[in-house]
Amino acid sequence: MKLFWVLVTCCFFGNVTFASTEGEKSRSANVQVLFVNPGFSDESFWGDVDKYAIAAAQSLDIQLEIIHGQRDRILTQQKLAERMKKAPEPDFVILVNEKGSGQNLLEPIAPRASKVTFALNDLTASEKRIIYANPKYAHRLLPGVFPNNYNIGYLSAQSLFSSGGSVPGDFVLISGDKNTPASINREAGATSFIMQEERVSLSQRVYGDWQESIAYEQAKVLLNRHKDIRYLWTANDHMAFGAIRALEDAGLEAGEDVFIGTINTSAEVLNALAQKQIASLSGGHFTAVGLALVKIYHYANGEPWPQRTKYNLFQPIMYPSDLFDIIKQKDWNNIDFKRIDIRANPINPFSPQLGEAQ
Repeated sequence: MKLFWVLVTCCFFGNVTFASTEGEKSRSANVQVLFVNPGFSDESFWGDVDKYAIAAAQSLDIQLEIIHGQRDRILTQQKLAERMKKAPEPDFVILVNEKGSGQNLLEPIAPRASKVTFALNDLTASEKRIIYANPKYAHRLLPGVFPNNYNIGYLSAQSLFSSGGSVPGDFVLISGDKNTPASINREAGATSFIMQEERVSLSQRVYGDWQESIAYEQAKVLLNRHKDIRYLWTANDHMAFGAIRALEDAGLEAGEDVFIGTINTSAEVLNALAQKQIASLSGGHFTAVGLALVKIYHYANGEPWPQRTKYNLFQPIMYPSDLFDIIKQKDWNNIDFKRIDIRANPINPFSPQLGEAQ
């Protein structure tokens, strides 16, 4: 009967649900997890988050359901509220504090018994104090999985400078937005590098809201306003594509006249890296939700909930390299997620492979 309701829910909301393989003995086989994805299923980053999490759920014998908020905070909350009124009630809900929406997303879950954990974007310290003071959440809000965005902001700007030959010049930053923790911390890291490096200066920062079309218009203005731009840093790949288009319109060449650095691992940005349109690329944080499922797996099988929250999931991606090939192939079904050491530092979200000797 439980499986019937899972399938009904999947069909009603257009979501994806994965049941465990019959005969598996782990207690996680009966665990139901709802992931509230704030993005679109077909966009590069959030689609990669889904694919890695789906592979993890199948490997861990977890029943995973995904709903998509389509980058609309109100719609995300509405979909979650509708889902929480339906059976079966999820055992765990994975949320993302996208654009500061985390507290509002907790409201429809509060009357239920579901445990909650966040991934990718954490609540603020003040928000946590308020929530932990609420008896309904004192023991239900569990430590999440968050990539070190400040660190990758710094390292990606540093790598961009090196890729441009460490030639003195001006930086411009196209950041994501002013409210999402990942955006704030990436921008802070990149700014920190620029402030420490005497050979470069920051001409301007703007906010492209993670969108190619907005970044395209912004980059056109920036290129016209600042004639000495050598380094153009963007907080994600979509905005980098907008910057590349703006360079082409201005008769400039990415990787020659202006060097572009960015974050994410879409097929398009990997191709741009191989073609030297992208000078510096970092990524890997799409694994955060799948690693949250690894936490749930251990907890469901009687182990203490792993308390660590900050993970160095980002890595610089070079072409050619083994990491480039792994991310390009996206063959996550070959990963044995039950053997990932969630307590390792640094953690390797792409190993061990199935069939590897233990």
